[in-house]
Amino acid sequence: MRFSENRKLATVVLIVCIVASIVLFGGGGLRNERYDILQVFSDGTDTSLSVRHSMEAYLLRCSERANALAEQGVLLGADEALVESVRTAAAAVAEGGEDLDARHAAYQELLTAVESLYTALEQEHESTELVDARLAYNDFKGAVNLIQNDQYPVMASEFNRKLEAFPANLLAGLFGVEPLNTFGW
Repeated sequence: MRFSENRKLATVVLIVCIVASIVLFGGGGLRNERYDILQVFSDGTDTSLSVRHSMEAYLLRCSERANALAEQGVLLGADEALVESVRTAAAAVAEGGEDLDARHAAYQELLTAVESLYTALEQEHESTELVDARLAYNDFKGAVNLIQNDQYPVMASEFNRKLEAFPANLLAGLFGVEPLNTFGW
């Protein structure tokens, strides 16, 4: 008996091929898509530019601007604990690394620390004394705005929604594909 004449065997082979292609190519596809989105985090969507427009670059900019505000805090005699909390959080944000959840947590701490320091400076000093501190604070808020409007959080949110749907949720579990941090988006 030939293979083409045995319908049961042909059906089993077809089902095995379909299941194998979904499992093997689907899981690999999810891993590749996650990797591509992580590349957008570090490189941005337009890599032809000489200046990086990416979450990584924006986080570094936030860290630098927060440190500039901390320096202004030192010059204006701000509470040392507030200045140190900004510096510590800025260092954690700038440190980098693969753990986006830790980076997001550090970023959230930095937001709180900068707001606390700037509020304290505003309460203790005249507006004429705060010119440089206000510039540093506005630069920091500009970097935060860039983070909030970057493409990475949008792409990460779409990917996470995809992981919640069937069959991607099963494939993600089988292949260890984790959801991405959306940085609060």
